[in-house]
Amino acid sequence: MWYADGSRRRASHALSFPKILRFLGQNALLGVALLLTLAASAVLTMRVVLTSRDVAVPSLAGRVLADATVLAAHRGLALRVEGRRHDPDVPAERIVAQEPPPGATLKAHRAVRVWVSLGPRRVSVPPVEGESARTARIALEQSGVPVDRVVEIEDRAAEGTVLVQRPPPGEADLSEGGASLLVSRGPGGASYYVMPDLIGREAAAVLAALQAAGLKVSDVRYRTYPGVAPGIVLRQTPPAGHPVSPRAALGLDVSRAAS
Repeated sequence: MWYADGSRRRASHALSFPKILRFLGQNALLGVALLLTLAASAVLTMRVVLTSRDVAVPSLAGRVLADATVLAAHRGLALRVEGRRHDPDVPAERIVAQEPPPGATLKAHRAVRVWVSLGPRRVSVPPVEGESARTARIALEQSGVPVDRVVEIEDRAAEGTVLVQRPPPGEADLSEGGASLLVSRGPGGASYYVMPDLIGREAAAVLAALQAAGLKVSDVRYRTYPGVAPGIVLRQTPPAGHPVSPRAALGLDVSRAAS
């Protein structure tokens, strides 16, 4: 009886050990799962906090790209190069502009857009002094030099001759504009005039005065203009202040009576 009971009790104890082990194993797995869940939640929470944090945008202008990238990273920001352009004041490979500007706020992990300088735009300017204005323009534009301005003055040189060019021949920085030409319009004298302001004057008197000065009006257009009496100059070509010669073709718009 005693042995039988003892045997049964021992057998009962032996059968309970696997259950205990399974219980401990299941709880251990639950504990590990709980720890992993808490860790993932903490990482996600930290990422959300960092992402939603506002940071001040640093000043990046004038810095080389590598230094600017490090400076932005210290603020939790990235850099995105939007383009490159010539600039006369910022050396090549340095940042010339940024968006947002320094001091603005930006969410962490967002990108600051930057533009990188190519340095001054230097080209080889050909010599065009003494050439005709047309030849000079073609030579300059073929060399990548746009002609921004042409100024005419009276001079003993033949009409249309380039007297002075800017920039002069050689290497030049064209970041802020193209070439300017000073061109002769021929010797001064009675054959050259400055176009007067003719608008609002009687067309008959204007035509007589222009013809008396040796100027030719090749185009007269008549049109109705409300509130203006017939025979009044409405528009002129070229405009007032423009130099003209007897070879210039002048044009007038003249009012007419309503039909």
